Amino acid sequence: MRYVFPMATLTLKDVPPKLHSALRKRAEKNRRSLNQEVLFCLERIAGLSGSDDEERRAWLKASEQSLMATWDNSEDDVYNELLQK
Repeated sequence: MRYVFPMATLTLKDVPPKLHSALRKRAEKNRRSLNQEVLFCLERIAGLSGSDDEERRAWLKASEQSLMATWDNSEDDVYNELLQK
């Protein structure tokens, strides 16, 4: 049986409006809640997300390979028309 530790709660007071706005915009851009965005930022600052860079590179490589397979398709009429223009 695995023991699950309860999550801690952190309350921030006197958050400057510009900071709050910037965090909210980042959260929307990254499709995260404000709470998730703040946790993400704190983890990066604390050095707890070192694998993010490796994971990001792996996803980018996989995406690039997938896109190249889609775009580099000689049977794709749209792609061929674009090449001729």
